[in-house]
Amino acid sequence: MTEEKMALSKKHISTEVAMVTNELTEQTIYTGLFGTIDSARINTIATKITSLCESKESSVAIIDLGNVTAIDTAVAGYINDLGRILKFVGVTPIICGISGELSRTTVKAGVDLDGFIIVRNLKEALAKSYEITGHKVVKI
Repeated sequence: MTEEKMALSKKHISTEVAMVTNELTEQTIYTGLFGTIDSARINTIATKITSLCESKESSVAIIDLGNVTAIDTAVAGYINDLGRILKFVGVTPIICGISGELSRTTVKAGVDLDGFIIVRNLKEALAKSYEITGHKVVKI
């Protein structure tokens, strides 16, 4: 492999985003993020989530950070921006799975997430999304 192709490959790898997205209900999408999120990747994440919400006409987006191993202080601020962007397009963001380390980074960065719905895990996030969209889980 030539040096030029190798450099391109490394650049391609560094901008890939480890994320899973899925439509959970007619009104709710799920996005699970993985690994280390840096400033370069968060922009791609924001674009993909916003586009998916618009195309699916979702009213709730669950953003699961449970498998994120590290973020920098700039990304903590971008998560706040992502939530605000989603609100502007009529989507209620629910953030779940924030570890102790991620929460410390967010607080140290001075990021205020008070205006967002933050729950412990995906189970709580799904229950909250049902509540927001007027759905109810009934045992049969």
